[in-house]
Amino acid sequence: MAHVSVKKYGQVRASSIAEMTPYEQINLIFSNIIGRLAATKGFIERKEIQKKGENISACVLLFGALQDALNLEVEQDPSISNNLLALYDYCQRRLTQANLNNDIEAIIEVSSIVKEIKEGWNNIPLDQRSPAV
Repeated sequence: MAHVSVKKYGQVRASSIAEMTPYEQINLIFSNIIGRLAATKGFIERKEIQKKGENISACVLLFGALQDALNLEVEQDPSISNNLLALYDYCQRRLTQANLNNDIEAIIEVSSIVKEIKEGWNNIPLDQRSPAV
C-alpha cells in the first residue's frame, strides 16, 4: 500500500503540481510523507539501510516544505501556524533519531502525527480550500 502512494506521487508531473491549488499541494505532501514512512518501516525491517535513509531524508525535506508553506503572519490567530511549525520541527528531529537508531516506533509516531494533521486538513470546508482572488 505504501509503495502505491509513493508511485502515485512519482507520477505527478511538475506542470500538474503547478496547476494544483495550494490546498491540493499540501495534501499531496501529506500523502507522500505517509507513503514514504510506511515504506521506510519496511526498509528498516528488511535492513535496506540506503533506501531507509533516502526516504527519511525526503520526508525531512517535505516537512521543510510544509514549514515554508505556513503563514506565520496570519493576523487572526498565528498560534495555529506556530504550533504546526513546532510540530513539523519535532517530526524532523524524530525522523533523524529514527534514521540513526533504525527506530520503527519513531516512524510510527511521526506517521500517526501526520495522519492526524492530514485528517484535519481534509476537514477544511470546500469553500475555504481555494485562496481568495
